[in-house]
Amino acid sequence: MSLRPLLARSVLSVSLAVASFAGTAATEYAFAAVPAPNVPLKLMSVAVQGNSRVPTADILQAFGYHAGDKVTRNELDASQKRIGELYSSRNVGTSLEERLRISGDGVAVKIILEEQAASAPAQPTALVLDKVAFQGNKKVSTADLEAATKLRAGGPVSNELLSADQQAIQGLYKAKNVGVSFQPQATYPNHDQHVVLVWVINEQDKAAN
Repeated sequence: MSLRPLLARSVLSVSLAVASFAGTAATEYAFAAVPAPNVPLKLMSVAVQGNSRVPTADILQAFGYHAGDKVTRNELDASQKRIGELYSSRNVGTSLEERLRISGDGVAVKIILEEQAASAPAQPTALVLDKVAFQGNKKVSTADLEAATKLRAGGPVSNELLSADQQAIQGLYKAKNVGVSFQPQATYPNHDQHVVLVWVINEQDKAAN
């Protein structure tokens, strides 16, 4: 006799945390003249602060520019979006502030990140037994089967509990010297976590040796 796993539909679920991203830009000017967003500036330096879950090297790669490059404020805005996309691809939420210090035709960039804590893994959703029934039993009463088993309507159900009841049914038939083969059949009428369990029993003349 084999026990078909009750949990044919897996109750384990993988929680993929939704990474959120918020970005801002702050600019400091050493002089009164404000360059237009499309005016090239010389990138003097770029620094990353506040990251722990995403490596600095990956952030700088997404940023896309190095000291000495020419870059516009529009391009720096686009680099901020790329960093946000990097965090989303790693499933890490973050808020990002890109601070620009412009002096003449040069700009220094500081990327300040505030990463969100990792989401806790989702817990498996418990199955609930809506009904348990016995089918095909004639030599052993339903009342005796119910008394021997533990699964009850309204209670939880698992493969472990199912296995225990299977052994209890086997022991009951052996004590009554009645041979038996049986199979638990689980259905999900509402396509959710509620289960209907039917023990399909095939009785024999006497217990097998």
